[in-house]
Amino acid sequence: MDKERTKLSFSETITAKPADVYRAFTNRGMIRQWLCNNAQVDARAGGRLYLHWQQGYFASGEYTELEPDKEVAFTWQGKGETAVSNVHISLSGDNGTTQIELTHKNVGTDESWEQTRNELQQGWESGLSNLKAVLETGLDRRIYDQPFLGIFIGGTVSAEQAKELKLPIDGGIQVSGTMAGTGAEAAGLQNEDIVVNLGGSETIDFPSLRAALDPFKAGEKVKVTYFREGKKQHVMMLLSHRPVPNVPETPGAFAEELRDIYDQLDQELDTLLNGVTEAEASYNPAEGEWNVKEVLAHLIGTERVAQLGIATRITNGTLDGYPNNPPAWVKSITAVYPTLPDIVAAWKRTESETVALIAELPPEFVKQKINYLNTGNNLMIGLPGHSRTHFNQMREAIASARE
Repeated sequence: MDKERTKLSFSETITAKPADVYRAFTNRGMIRQWLCNNAQVDARAGGRLYLHWQQGYFASGEYTELEPDKEVAFTWQGKGETAVSNVHISLSGDNGTTQIELTHKNVGTDESWEQTRNELQQGWESGLSNLKAVLETGLDRRIYDQPFLGIFIGGTVSAEQAKELKLPIDGGIQVSGTMAGTGAEAAGLQNEDIVVNLGGSETIDFPSLRAALDPFKAGEKVKVTYFREGKKQHVMMLLSHRPVPNVPETPGAFAEELRDIYDQLDQELDTLLNGVTEAEASYNPAEGEWNVKEVLAHLIGTERVAQLGIATRITNGTLDGYPNNPPAWVKSITAVYPTLPDIVAAWKRTESETVALIAELPPEFVKQKINYLNTGNNLMIGLPGHSRTHFNQMREAIASARE
């Protein structure tokens, strides 16, 4: 009776091959896409695994059994847990579906374990449900079930940077623009606003921003506190539903559609820069603010980071974080492409590199629906919006140069 009470059992049927499900328990990048926020794994008997969630929970263990496409087992000890427990996963496949049987054994039975048992029960239930969604649709429910702010994030503001800006905050989220049709656009958030509180919770960095969103659903309104030009302001904002990109089924069709998107961006940029002189393109509106060529250098760097992320995922790796606009990177690009025609041509070549990379995506990458869908979301929705936000920044810099 006691043993039965210490075993939690779960079942899930997924329309995916056993090899794909096996990979979801043994590949670092894949584990992060459905279960936790960070993972380090060494998938071999005796190899270690470490899982971390943004809410502060973590678990570590050791792989004890591995039979490709059939069985995975590892030990488990989470934060605050006084003893080691054991996780066993068995996989069986038939006609393109996989049956998962997961047991979490040797969980404590006394009162001190009650909260842990409940959290493990809820965690595996929601995790396996999300694994099903990720493998069948490519949608991570932790993201697509969440409300959507609709802001483009330019980076975080540290306590030191806040002090330099003379802001009474310990951090914040810098807005670089808003997505059309979202609550953020309707609320009037603008480039360079710094969001410091959402719904009563501080937003000093990315984890705290995600945590602040957790209690809310799309369609609800929240109070947003932000700084604009040093002044504290408040606004009620409607939380939107996250848009789902319609990504073409083949890399060739994806590349063609992406080329069309980039051609439109290039036309907008050419119109924007028509008649702009070198002096105007080199004019910094204020200390610490980019000129036109520096904005283009930032866009080139952003595009290259996107390429690096795709290449990393193709090789089953994970890119941890993105550069937060280091001045040295911007300066290095403008040093190599010093004139406006030079840097515009470099920007367009970088776009073409991305299109060529998409056309060459291997079949196994396309089959990994979440990677393929996320790539489409970033390139077809995220980056174009980000670029247009910075086009507005260039317009302002040019206008300032002409005053």
